[in-house]
Amino acid sequence: MTRKLEHKYKGNPLEVHAKVDKDNNNSITELHFGLWLNLWFQTIDELFEGDYAENAKRRARKMGTFFYLKIFEARGE
Repeated sequence: MTRKLEHKYKGNPLEVHAKVDKDNNNSITELHFGLWLNLWFQTIDELFEGDYAENAKRRARKMGTFFYLKIFEARGE
């Protein structure tokens, strides 16, 4: 089955992740992002294919790296 990905998320996911990290004693690690990325890739591969799927995976890699760095930056504030 092939579906087209749509952009629908609204909000500030970075703010939410930083809050979750803070609320959990700054315990988010690169392992959590790796697990999330693996689950994301599995889901994308099961439901989508082609350019949209590859773009979703590429964007997830970038987003995960960015969030991880920004969460550690927020810890210093």
